[in-house]
Amino acid sequence: MRWWHFMFIFLCWQTADAQQPMRLYLLPGQGSDHRIYQNMRFPDNIDTVHLHYLPVEAEETLEHYAARMVSQIDTTLPFSLMGVSLGGMICVEMSDIIHPQQVFLLSSASSGDEIPDFYHSFRKYPIYHNFNPNLIKYSTFLLQPIYEPDRRTERKTCNSMIREKDADFMKSAVHMIVTWQRTEADNINTPIIQIHGTADHTLPVENIRADYYIDNGSHMMTLTMADKVSAIISAAITVKQ
Repeated sequence: MRWWHFMFIFLCWQTADAQQPMRLYLLPGQGSDHRIYQNMRFPDNIDTVHLHYLPVEAEETLEHYAARMVSQIDTTLPFSLMGVSLGGMICVEMSDIIHPQQVFLLSSASSGDEIPDFYHSFRKYPIYHNFNPNLIKYSTFLLQPIYEPDRRTERKTCNSMIREKDADFMKSAVHMIVTWQRTEADNINTPIIQIHGTADHTLPVENIRADYYIDNGSHMMTLTMADKVSAIISAAITVKQ
């Protein structure tokens, strides 16, 4: 084979490698699934992959759970993480282990410091242990429309997501959030891009130190205001080969 044949093959290989899209792993929240992202639009050079929640072990911490979730990530390729609500918290913990290029938090918290006092009170009085899992699940049907009224524009999707969630997982998620020990000091070297709505009543904006704020965005803004969220992500995301 002549030398220029080798050169041609080498250049084709280099070009293919350079054009390889970055993977963006997506994780939903406690009461949602992959459909929370259904209205989002990502740049053409981004390859999105939906992560799936694993069954939670008894009394498992968020840190330990995140360590098990990393098994779904291919770290041999360039990648970033994105999570909504609980999913964002897990992504932050995963980043300590697998070091993504960026971590996008949507309607989420970057540490336990941003969790409302309501959850913190459960640390001292863990009455949630006595709650029936189905009580937690179906109370969401009642409370979510009150806390996040803009969900009415996507009512069918929101109700379906809650209906199909595993009740035991939802109860276990409460324990993981309540016992989360991460502080803002732990995020010094974490490449976090945090996007939050000013009308989020589940994780009130007063507790959040976000990079971007969306006016009137609720806890469901990834679904109900996807165009605005997508625009911010498209401008903020970086792709490094």
